[in-house]
Amino acid sequence: MNNSIKAKRYDYLDNIKWVLTIIVIVFHSAMTASSNDIGFNLPPVKESMQYQYEILDRFVIINASFFMSLFFFISAYFVIPSIERKGAGKFMLDKLKRLGIPTLITLFVLFPIMYQYYFVSNIKGLFLTGNIDLAVTWFCWTLIVFSGVFALCCLISAGSQKVFVDKPIPAIWKILLFAIMMIPINFFGLYLMKALGPDFLGFHLLKNFPMYISMFYFGIQAYKYQWLDKLELKHAFYGILMWIIAMSFLRPIASGYSFDAEMVTRGFTVIGMSMFLLYCFKELFNTKGRWSSMLTRTAFAAYVVQLYPMKLTADFYQSFMTQTPLINFVVIAIPSVIGAFAIGYLICKTPVLKRIF
Repeated sequence: MNNSIKAKRYDYLDNIKWVLTIIVIVFHSAMTASSNDIGFNLPPVKESMQYQYEILDRFVIINASFFMSLFFFISAYFVIPSIERKGAGKFMLDKLKRLGIPTLITLFVLFPIMYQYYFVSNIKGLFLTGNIDLAVTWFCWTLIVFSGVFALCCLISAGSQKVFVDKPIPAIWKILLFAIMMIPINFFGLYLMKALGPDFLGFHLLKNFPMYISMFYFGIQAYKYQWLDKLELKHAFYGILMWIIAMSFLRPIASGYSFDAEMVTRGFTVIGMSMFLLYCFKELFNTKGRWSSMLTRTAFAAYVVQLYPMKLTADFYQSFMTQTPLINFVVIAIPSVIGAFAIGYLICKTPVLKRIF
């Protein structure tokens, strides 16, 4: 690797991570209060109020259009400096500890606590169909695999390292062309998901993986060529414009022709919203205070345990729930966010666990 590149720590990237964590928790809360199956949904409301399910579904679609892909981009951004500092072997050992152990805790501790019978059927499903539900830690498992592939590539090419030639952020026409070229690849991912299952080998929703892989790659490239330092207002403008056009025009057009709208628009929405948010956070939230530092420190643990306080809240609230899905959503979301970060805070204060999380 090029040792002339110095690893930087951007406060705004830390801030994006804990904000995205909150969005993920709120996203799952919306699914709990709607008709999207999450495993512990609230009972259906009366038919006259079910129109609000569409509002919650729209909220879910908006967030799903970008947020996990942006997580992969940010995670990849720090892969090169981490490998340079630790070496490929220690880098992967650290990934296995920090990402693998939370995945195993979810599978063998949280699942049996939350679901009495699901755990056994989940493990059985792995042997029968190759599918295993890792809950939210599918992201951890996937990041282990992505990081492992890149670390292996670094080892293979260790003897032929070249100094990085500075490259600007790709022009908007190249970004648009890439998003167009990703459409058939996204559909191939959809085909694989339908053929292999929604959680094949723990990889959740293979239809989204073409953009996950792309954003992980772009995160590495962004570090190599310091693209985040080169982000300008025009990139944010073009980015949000891409997202709006894709969601407001391309999506209904694709649906009108009976295409899967998400597969058509995904390249545009992921890259567009990511450019917009990265620039906005860089300009507006590139500072760290007491609360943001605490949220940054506990965000990963909160992400891992989020479903536990959410299920507790949903189970308790069922007897008192209203027939207004939007109110139910708020009632589920607030305790879930607070509970997840509170548990995350305790985990990060526990002597053994704080070395993992």
